[in-house]
Amino acid sequence: MKKKLRVFCLLAASASALPAASYCGWERVRSSDAPLAVVSASTGAYDVSYTVGDGCASPSMLGSDASSVWSGYLSLVPADAVAQGLTSMSSASSAVSSGGALWGLPSGGPLGLVFSDDISPDLSAPGVSVTQLYDNTGSVSGSSWPVTLSYSGQELLLVPSESWPKGSVFSVYFSSGIVDINGSPLTEATTVYFSVIMDHRLDNTAAALADRRVRVTIPANSYSQDFFMAVSTGVSGQAAGQASARLPALPGSPELLSAVSVSPYDASGRPAQPNSACVITLPYPDASGDGLIDGPPSAPKMKVSSLAVWRLNESSALWERQGGAVLDTAARTVSQPVTHFSAYALMAMPDNDVSSVYASPVPFRPNAGDTARYGSWSGGITFRGIPSSAVIRIYTITGALVRTLDAAPPSAVWDVRNAGGQIVASGVYLWEVRAGNNRKTGKLVVIK
Repeated sequence: MKKKLRVFCLLAASASALPAASYCGWERVRSSDAPLAVVSASTGAYDVSYTVGDGCASPSMLGSDASSVWSGYLSLVPADAVAQGLTSMSSASSAVSSGGALWGLPSGGPLGLVFSDDISPDLSAPGVSVTQLYDNTGSVSGSSWPVTLSYSGQELLLVPSESWPKGSVFSVYFSSGIVDINGSPLTEATTVYFSVIMDHRLDNTAAALADRRVRVTIPANSYSQDFFMAVSTGVSGQAAGQASARLPALPGSPELLSAVSVSPYDASGRPAQPNSACVITLPYPDASGDGLIDGPPSAPKMKVSSLAVWRLNESSALWERQGGAVLDTAARTVSQPVTHFSAYALMAMPDNDVSSVYASPVPFRPNAGDTARYGSWSGGITFRGIPSSAVIRIYTITGALVRTLDAAPPSAVWDVRNAGGQIVASGVYLWEVRAGNNRKTGKLVVIK
């Protein structure tokens, strides 16, 4: 096992050279990575192994030797006790850390980047760049923002040369040039994100960092004071897990496509709900624009028209369907008016509507010489208007099962053969299509 190796030096001098209180002191001079060494002593989380330096570094020599002596110890620190890198982002205000970002930084306040060890101001060359990603309306900006840097122990402070625009979202890139007193990098090159508190007098749009199409629109004066909110894709927690597990038992068996968690706060960092209606917008996948939700080939087909937004009821651990959603097929989004921010999900119903299913041609007469009217052996009999996950069964007039077809939208073809692969005899046949709890039947006529 590889552990973090740090080198400490014990500086000592003869009793005649220094006061008794100044005989020795510890100073860390180097850190490195090294294999686990043989341990000779242990003090909990820190294991002392090898001793290096002058052999005269002993209690007896310290009192009698006239010259200065040095003694070094290698201290092996378990890797899990040294979490290298950025540990947090800080603010002097009530900003909230959530989803890997800091939400609600004051417009004139500094941003603190806190690392796992003390920063060396003399050796560090951080290479920090700050970019305004988008403004309070959600419009893309992409402009650089000037900052000045200062160091305080483990914290690198970024102070804006101009106030952060309210409602904006920024990215902060810093290189691996942030180092400790030994010149060892404290982190790899990293990008972090933060948002600025919103001006309650303006229209604002907050977006999820993972997907900017997931957004929340807050009209002006929805709050009586400046506010901010953390917006993240997906939901977690026991209530959300239980609610999602219950979806298959609900009428229609809704399918959860995506979710968003919205946590609003006032200027003091206290949870705060709006006093007027806001809008949550969620995207849906339909790249071809065919009106069907994109998904794996094996997944049941779901119509865009069945989309709805559901809200998580934490107390009952249930998803509750909301009314009033607006579908935008051009933008591929669903927008839901809300008066309470919490967890919301976009869901669709599997298409189980069999009312439009029909078969043609009827009668089927492939030898009649009129394929447009009576069909052909190569074309068979086509079932159209098929919903998702449908099953078609063909029966004789006496009720004997002839063939079962697993059908998928928009159509399915029966090759006029039975389950054994033989062409069926002339006669009247019955068909049945089932999708979910829905069922429809019809009649076929085969004339060879």
